[in-house]
Amino acid sequence: MITHEENEILTRVGPGTPMGELLRRYWIPAFLSEELPGPDCPPVQTRLLGEDLVGFRDSQGQVGLLGAYCAHRQAPLFYGRNEESGLRCVYHGWKYDVNGNVIETPGEPPGSRPCVGMRHTAYPCIEVNRLIYTYMGPPEKKPLLPAVHWLTLPAEQVCVGCKFFLECNWLQSLEGDIDRIHTHYLHTRGLNNQQMYMSEGPSLPTGTGADIHGGKSERRIARHNAKVETDILPYGVQGAHFFSTDDRDYVHVIADTFYMPCNAMLAGGRHIIYQVPADDYTCYRYDLILSLDGPISNGYTLNYRNESWPTIGHPGWQKKMNRENHYLIDRDKQKTFETYCGIDARNHTQDAMITENMGPRIGWGNIVDRTKNHYTVTDGLIIAAHRMLLNAAREVREGLNPPGVAFKPEDNKYPRNLGGSFDMRVGDNWRQFIKELNPVSGKVMAA
Repeated sequence: MITHEENEILTRVGPGTPMGELLRRYWIPAFLSEELPGPDCPPVQTRLLGEDLVGFRDSQGQVGLLGAYCAHRQAPLFYGRNEESGLRCVYHGWKYDVNGNVIETPGEPPGSRPCVGMRHTAYPCIEVNRLIYTYMGPPEKKPLLPAVHWLTLPAEQVCVGCKFFLECNWLQSLEGDIDRIHTHYLHTRGLNNQQMYMSEGPSLPTGTGADIHGGKSERRIARHNAKVETDILPYGVQGAHFFSTDDRDYVHVIADTFYMPCNAMLAGGRHIIYQVPADDYTCYRYDLILSLDGPISNGYTLNYRNESWPTIGHPGWQKKMNRENHYLIDRDKQKTFETYCGIDARNHTQDAMITENMGPRIGWGNIVDRTKNHYTVTDGLIIAAHRMLLNAAREVREGLNPPGVAFKPEDNKYPRNLGGSFDMRVGDNWRQFIKELNPVSGKVMAA
């Protein structure tokens, strides 16, 4: 059971809140690289962890992320001029470099330079594999960019699929990503309530969720979850979901991972999802699709992009099927089980239909009241993730470093524990199956 106080800690992300301070200790996505396509391109608005920000790429191609309002008299820097190695406010001409330094105040009298050298709110950025990451925490506690495989694989093996603005708190979106059992219902097509197995032999129905995430089996996989086992890792929680099969000597296991602080690793390490809080009530979802052994095409992810309006800025990347049009639900398709949920769309839109409507709307979005939830066996990974987040928030408040951050290259190591999906004999050790996966090599990205 989650108490009201715990729910507040888990969901509030503004400056000074326990979860906000925890999230600020990690590198999180701020933009797709394509949102800032070249030197001196137009600046872009965003909102992260309750702060209004503006990003720009200077004349040398470096990315800056600044507080959205000019330090002089709070004029909006989004409307500024991106020129000559800095972002210039059009109100009085004050100019900032990517580090937030005030480098020009042209409207002041000759010889009067009271604010030159002053530092405006600015957060460091690192660009890798077509994503721009930022660190919003204390400068003296800035960690290395984690050497996880989606940041160290060659760019041609990483496809940044899509970005979506979600009208709900970040945590309920993340919970959906690590909730394995919902893919056996919400995302299914052509399966009615009487069908107890996900598949009929080695192939799965398209759109079931399991077909995307490696859930193929030579046996029929049951829709119900037999049990969930979780392991606490140095950087997150891994959950193994056990499903019975039509062969009583075998079970099918799907192991997914919650990565601190706000992402999920699915499909044996081939699907990474970030749920980045914009504020308490909204978030941005980023999907990365990977190939572990060679170049990857972008066909899968382009289909995802067709379901959003790629409007750059905040709140950009809004869904075409949304709360205002009831996600274009088709009750006939729902009734006939052509789509179980009635939303003829890809998984992320179907997910949003649920998470964006978990309780009353407040402004753009909502926060689910977890004190009313009744958690069950199938929620094991979600419950363990809650515990890790709450413990980490407490540790940061006590002055400790959070899980999964490294400050020295020799400590910046993430073993290839990618999870996966496989059949095994009843009684076998699922952890051993995962350990036998081949390692991925990669360089350490220095901040």
